[in-house]
Parts: sequence; structure tokens; C-alpha cells
Amino acid sequence: MKKISFIISCILIIVLMSCHNRTSKKERLEQAVTEFNENIKSIDIDNYYPVSYTETKTDSLIANTFKVSIKNYANMDSEIQLSQRINQLEKTTNYHRTFTSEIRVVVQDKIIFDTHISVENFIDYLPSDFWNNATLEHVWVNQEQSDSEKLSLGLSFINPVQQSHKLYNLRIDKQGKQRLTLLEDHI
Repeated sequence: MKKISFIISCILIIVLMSCHNRTSKKERLEQAVTEFNENIKSIDIDNYYPVSYTETKTDSLIANTFKVSIKNYANMDSEIQLSQRINQLEKTTNYHRTFTSEIRVVVQDKIIFDTHISVENFIDYLPSDFWNNATLEHVWVNQEQSDSEKLSLGLSFINPVQQSHKLYNLRIDKQGKQRLTLLEDHI
């Protein structure tokens, strides 16, 4: 009788020990994958054009009358989103930085024109969807159309999202009076 009770108790112990709360290999693998996915962070990649600060300065003397100083530069705090691609854990966004120009025109040691030109100058003045994602591309002295009485500046704006542009002519006389004319509108 002692032998039977000993065998029964051994069987009960074996049965109870086999009923532990262990997980299978499949369950452990699924749990490891879940924990890994929860801990992994997505990678955000931002690409900018231009990559770094860009600036050009031009000083010109037109017909011994107009002294023109133009500074075109990239705004490092302002950009236009061109595209965004999400691929698994990687998010890539492409941006085009906006540009601004500072223009100073002097005649006979007197400043007749001193301004800051960017898209913001045109949004309210010339309402259009073009300006929503536009930036100044460049400002330059148009020497062919300038003479001793009037200065001609070219202003180029681009919208990299719509792949369109606008070209303006800004005429300034010796008294600082201005006239802006749209030359080209490629939308």
C-alpha cells in the first residue's frame, strides 16, 4: 500500500510539474518580435535644398548714376515642403529653402530705395495660388534696360511644388519712384 501511495504521489507531482506556465517557442518568438517593434523608433530624414546657407552679394554702378547693392540669401528658418515618402520605418521629406533679397539704391550719396524683397511682399498685393508655395529665386540688375534716368531690376520667383515661375521687372527712377511689371508667368 505504501508503494502504491508513493507511486500515486510521484505521478501527481509529475503531472503538477508538467502543468507549469511556460510558453512555447512560437509564443516566445512572437513576444520578442512585438517587444522589438515597440522599442524601435522610426527614422526621419530631412533633405534641404540648398543644403547650407547660401548668399550672394552684388554691388553695381549703373551709368555713373545708380549705386546698387543686392544681397540674395537663403532663409534657414523657412522652407517649402516638396515631397514626403514613408517606407517601412523610414520617413524622408524633401524641402526647398526660401530666399530673400535686400536691395539698396543710392543716387548722389542719397538712399532712394532700401527694401527687403520676399514672397511675403507679393502674397497680399497679387493674390494667387502660385504664392502659397513660392520663393524668391533671384534679384539682379538688368543692365540692358537700365540707363542714367531709370534702373531696371529683374525679380524671379519660383514655385517648386507646381514647377512654375514668374518674372518681374522693377523700374526705379532717380527719385525712388517704382513701377513693377510682370514679364513672364509660367504656371
